[in-house]
Amino acid sequence: MKIMKIRAPKIRLGISYQMFLAPVLILSISLVALLVPQAEQALSVSHDYPAVICPGALLGGTQIISLPTKNLQIRGVSAKSSKLYATSLTQLGSNSNPTFVSGNSGSEIVFNAITSSISADGVCSVGGQSEWFIGGSAGITSAGVLNLVNSGLSESSVMIYPFTSKIALAPIPVKVKANSDSKISLSSIAPGENSVALNVVTQSGRVTSFLLDHQKQGLRELGASFVNPVFAPSKQVFIGGLFNSKAKNSSTSHLIRFLVPGNTNANISMTVYGADGSFTPLGFDQLSIAHQKVIDIDLPTLNASSPFGIEINSDQPIFASALTNTKTNGVPDYAWATQLSPISKFALNLAGSSASFVFMGKQVSLALSWQGVNGKTQRANLDSPDVAVWKPVGTIRGLTITPRVKTPIYGGAVLMNPGGASLNYLPLLANQALAGASLPTLDIRTLTHD
Repeated sequence: MKIMKIRAPKIRLGISYQMFLAPVLILSISLVALLVPQAEQALSVSHDYPAVICPGALLGGTQIISLPTKNLQIRGVSAKSSKLYATSLTQLGSNSNPTFVSGNSGSEIVFNAITSSISADGVCSVGGQSEWFIGGSAGITSAGVLNLVNSGLSESSVMIYPFTSKIALAPIPVKVKANSDSKISLSSIAPGENSVALNVVTQSGRVTSFLLDHQKQGLRELGASFVNPVFAPSKQVFIGGLFNSKAKNSSTSHLIRFLVPGNTNANISMTVYGADGSFTPLGFDQLSIAHQKVIDIDLPTLNASSPFGIEINSDQPIFASALTNTKTNGVPDYAWATQLSPISKFALNLAGSSASFVFMGKQVSLALSWQGVNGKTQRANLDSPDVAVWKPVGTIRGLTITPRVKTPIYGGAVLMNPGGASLNYLPLLANQALAGASLPTLDIRTLTHD
C-alpha cells in the first residue's frame, strides 16, 4: 500500500493582509496617543515661587520683618541650623542673622530701626546672579555696609565690581561660607568716594545681596536708607514716589544718580509726574551722560506737591536712582529710590505705617484692598491716563494691589514708620517672581528603539 504525503497548501498574505494590518497599527498608535497626551511634549514646566532672603538687623539696630501672610516656613541663615519651621505671626523680631522665607506670592518687608529717630525700610529679595546697587556713599561720613547672604549649603564665590565718579575700580573677590553671611563696609570697597555704584556678581552658590547706606558725622546721625537692587539696565526707567515738602520748618532737595554700563555715552530726557501734572525740569530735555562713571545731577527746585514720580528715557541702556535729602527742624535724613519693575498682583504688610503712593504708566488702572489698624477691609479703584497719586486715610497694615490692565504699571511708596518721622522709600513689587522648572513627562519616543 502506497502512502501518499499530503502537503499543506502555502498561504500567501498579500495586499489584503497589508490592508488589514495598516488600520490596526494606526488604531494602536491612536490609543497610545490618547493614553499619553504628552506624547508630543518631552518636557513640562512646573511653576513655583522661590524662597526669599531678608537681611538681619544691620549696624546694631533692631528690626521687624513684616510677612504678607501667616503660616510661612522660615529659618535663620546661620551655620548652626538649616531647619525650617512654620510661623503663625506676620511680624517677626529679627537679630543680626538673615532670615530665609519660603516662597509665596506676597512681598516681605524689613523695618530696620538704627536709632530711635533713624530707620531704613527695604524689601526682602530672591537675589540673582548679577545685582546692581546704584546708590550709597563711601566717603568720610560713611558707615554703610554691603551684606552678602549665602543661603546655600556650600561655599559661594562673589565678585564685587565698584564704580565711582572717576573710574571703574578693580574687582574685589569675596568668599562666603555656607549658610552664613558676610558684611563689608562701603568705605573699604571704594575708600573716600562719595558717589559709588556696585555690581555684585555671584560666581558660584546662591547669594542674595543688600546695601544699607548710613551716614554719620561723629555722634551726629545724618540718615540711613536701603539701596534696593536692580538686575538689568533699561532705556526707560521709572522712579517713584518721591517726597517733596513745602513746610516752613523743613527743606528738601533731590539728585539723580546715573550709571551707563556700556561703552557709549547716553542721551537722556526726563519727565516729572505729580498730582499737579507732568513737566520736564530745566536742563533735562536733552542731557548727555558719560559711560562707566557714576554721575550725580541735582534736580532744580520743584513746585510739585508731594509725592511725585520720574520717567527717564535714554538712547542707551542705563541705571538710575534718586536721592532725597531732607531737614526737619534741623534734623537731617535721606532716602534712596531705585528704578521700578512692573507691578503684578501681590500683597504686602506695611505694619501700621503711614504711606503715600505714586503709580505711573501709559494707563494706570488698579484695584486696591487694605486693612487699617482697626482690621476693617477697605477697597478702592484707581484709574488715570498716566499717573495716580493715592494717600489712604490713617495707617495701613495689609495691602493687596491688583492691576486691571495689561500695559505695565510702576509704583513706589513714601513711608513714615510708626513712632517716628524717618523718611523711607519702598518699591512696590512682587519680589517673588514665579520660577519655572522643567519636569520629565511621558514621551511616545520612550516606547520605541532607535
